[in-house]
Parts: sequence; structure tokens; C-alpha cells
Amino acid sequence: MADYVYLDNYHNNGKLGISYRVFDQLVTSSLLKVKGIAKSQKLLKKNQFFRLNRAIQTRIYRDIVHIFIYVDIAKGSNIQKVVSDIQDEVYNSLLLITEQVPVNIQVKVETII
Repeated sequence: MADYVYLDNYHNNGKLGISYRVFDQLVTSSLLKVKGIAKSQKLLKKNQFFRLNRAIQTRIYRDIVHIFIYVDIAKGSNIQKVVSDIQDEVYNSLLLITEQVPVNIQVKVETII
């Protein structure tokens, strides 16, 4: 597993290295924008559909950023829509910041609460 993914800046000044820890923080901040996430680990309010089960894990392997997100989803909510919303928000936020880094986003539903 690599610690950095390197970006070319096309100005012959070198490469920009982004750590996997930076991707962890970017994903965490982008998840706060997803509608329906619970900020508390204990309670879900009426308009909240899911919460994080454990910390986000990021690995860089062969210049591809692999992101693993583990969530608990409320009973009765549309699982495919929640997972799709999470993946779309994370992908769009990473695309805006890095522009060219290939990412693999895996959202795993740990439990239904």
C-alpha cells in the first residue's frame, strides 16, 4: 500500500503528492453534506437515514484510491438510494479537488437499525 498518490502539474515543477490521510478528511467532510446522515452515533432523528459504523478507511494501491465507508442504515429506508447518494457525493467532491485521481468507492451496509 502506498502512502501517497502523485499528480502531474504539467509545468515541469515536479509532482504533487496527496496522502491517504488527506483523502480520509475529504471524504469525512463530504459525508457531512449528504442528506440524512446522523451526526451522533447513538440516536437517529426523524429525517436521518444512516450513520457511520466505523472510521473511513482509505488505501492507495497501484495509483488508485480505494475508499471504504461502513454505514448503519435505518429500517425502512431505500438502501440503494442511500448508498448511491453517498457514492455520488464523495465522488463529486473528490473530482472537484483532485480532477484526475481514479477512485474506487465502496459503501458497505453493516447493520440495519
